[in-house]
Amino acid sequence: MIVAFTRSSTIFDDSRASKELFAFLEAGYKVIVFGWDRSGKAVVECTELFKEYKDSIRFKFYSGSAGESKISKIVSRMKWNKWLKSQLALLKHIDIIHACDYDTGCAVRKIANRMKIKYVYDIYDYYVDAHPVPAALKNIIENDETRIINDATATIICTEERKAQIKKASPQKLIVIHNSPEVEELTSCNIQYDYVYCGSLYGGRLIEEILSNYPDNCNLKFVFAGYGEYKGIAAELCSKYENFQYLGAIPYSEVIEAEKKSKVISAIYEPSKRNHQLCAPNKFYEALALGKPVIVCRGTGIDSVVKKYKIGLVIEYTADSFYSALETLLKNEDLCMEMGKRGRKLYDEKFKWSIMKNRLLETYYSILE
Repeated sequence: MIVAFTRSSTIFDDSRASKELFAFLEAGYKVIVFGWDRSGKAVVECTELFKEYKDSIRFKFYSGSAGESKISKIVSRMKWNKWLKSQLALLKHIDIIHACDYDTGCAVRKIANRMKIKYVYDIYDYYVDAHPVPAALKNIIENDETRIINDATATIICTEERKAQIKKASPQKLIVIHNSPEVEELTSCNIQYDYVYCGSLYGGRLIEEILSNYPDNCNLKFVFAGYGEYKGIAAELCSKYENFQYLGAIPYSEVIEAEKKSKVISAIYEPSKRNHQLCAPNKFYEALALGKPVIVCRGTGIDSVVKKYKIGLVIEYTADSFYSALETLLKNEDLCMEMGKRGRKLYDEKFKWSIMKNRLLETYYSILE
C-alpha cells in the first residue's frame, strides 16, 4: 500500500508527523511525503532520520518563502497550495492521502475527489481557532474545512475536547490520537539543565517573555531549540551567557534526548485564544513520558489535568509566574520526583504512543482492507 503524506512543515523536526510516518513505515506501507522546506535542509535531515526505511519513503519539498507581511504570507500559502495540487495530480499509483491541517486539506480534498482517492484528514490545529484569520474570511475558511472533514474517509483530532471545534461537521469516522512521544521505558540520565524548551519559537507560548527575563535569572542552566520569530533573541542569549544554549532546529529524536537531561519541562500557551483553551501540547506529553514535572498555564485545558493528578504547577501567563514556579520546583527535588512518577504512570495508562500508533494503524487497516 502507498500513502501520500502531506504536511506544510520540514517534517524532520515535526514530532507528530515524524511519529505517524514511522508508524506507516513500520507497518510496511510505502510513503511519499510532500512538505514545505523553510529551513533549506529538510531533504538532508529527513533522509538521515528515515534512513532505515530509505527504500520505502520518498520526499518532495516545496521551497518557497513563507513570507513576512500579512499579504506575503497569504500569497505564499496560495503558492504552496498550487504546488501541492500540481504534485498530487501527477501521482499514478497511491492508495490513500494523509492530509495534515487545512493548509494541505483544501488541496487534498479537491484532488482526492477528482481522482476518486480516499483521504484521511488529520487536524493538528483547527484553522480558524489557531490562526489570525480576517473576519471576512473566517466563515469561508471554516465552511471549507467542514467540507474537508465531511468528505474525508476518517478524521483525526488530538484530544477528546477538540470535538467541540468541529461540531459543525459530520465526520464519517472520528478518532483521537494524542501526540505522545515514543518513550517505552524510563532510563536513568545525567541531569544537566534546569529547564529545556524545544519547539516553535513564536508568540503565544510565553517564549519572548521567558527569554527577555533570562538575564535576571542567568544562574539557571537553560537550553532552547527550534525556529521562529524569537530565534534571534535565543541566539543572542547563547552568545552572551554561558548557562544558556541555543541549538537551532533539531530532529525530534534529539528533542527527547535534550529533555531527558532537564529537571523541568513546560507546556505553556496564552489562554485567551480559543485553540489554546483546548490545547494538547507536545511538551505536556513529553513531560509525562519522561517523568518530569510540567509547568502549564491556567485556562488552557491541560491545567485541570495537571491539578487533578498533581504532576506539575499551574501559572499565570507571565514571566514572573514562570520563573517563580521554576524556582519552587528546582528547590524541591522530592516534589519533582513525586510529580514525575505520577506523570509517567498517567502516560503508561492513558497516553502511551504504542496505544496511539495501534489506533492509527487500525484505522488505516479498516479503510484499506
